[in-house]
Amino acid sequence: MKNSEGFSWPETVLSMSIIFIITTTILPFLNYMVVHLEDKKREYHSSLVMYEVSKMYTVENMKTGGMQVNKIMYSYEISSESICIDYDGMQEKKHKCVSLIK
Repeated sequence: MKNSEGFSWPETVLSMSIIFIITTTILPFLNYMVVHLEDKKREYHSSLVMYEVSKMYTVENMKTGGMQVNKIMYSYEISSESICIDYDGMQEKKHKCVSLIK
């Protein structure tokens, strides 16, 4: 209870404990969400690179190379059967392949 001198010691300890518990449960979840969102963004950029590479392949017949998007290097390789993209994920290297339709 608040009196003329302020809050009591047990009330202060209880409120600080509740704030600590809430903070320690939310911060790991927030970190997971940030990492997951960045991975999804890089996966989206890899799809854009794959689309641009397929256009370049039809015009210039380039089979290997790399593109940089937001300081992330996306390396590509085109075989007779598929287009493959390699890039750095947040926690590991990622490899994405799509088969070619002829």
